[in-house]
Amino acid sequence: MRLLGPINSGIGAGGAGVATNNATTSTQVTGSIVGVYVRYNASCPATTDVIVKTVGASPAIPSQTFLTLTDKNTDGLFLPRITPQDTDGADLVGLTVLEPIAISDFVNVSMAQADDACSVDVWLLVE
Repeated sequence: MRLLGPINSGIGAGGAGVATNNATTSTQVTGSIVGVYVRYNASCPATTDVIVKTVGASPAIPSQTFLTLTDKNTDGLFLPRITPQDTDGADLVGLTVLEPIAISDFVNVSMAQADDACSVDVWLLVE
């Protein structure tokens, strides 16, 4: 496993409670996302939204969001997972074990509904 980051969203701009910004990694991330750690900087308000997703630029598969935090401002470790599917693309029912999310793309971190001084740092634990 390897730890990538921090990926900083950039300093928010746009006003109190509505500031936004986003940033994309400069290199492609390949592997399975085992964990995502998010740190809020400069006293972000409780209205802050964070989205961590792949970019989806060709030739990569379309963008996929693997972490959405709505109205949060508490640092934490998150373990995003997906339900495995059968060969027809249907979710396998009755499973208690979910799978890490496989990616091979650039990663974008966006922040919204924050304050002008706010930003978020994101670390990815990749297998």
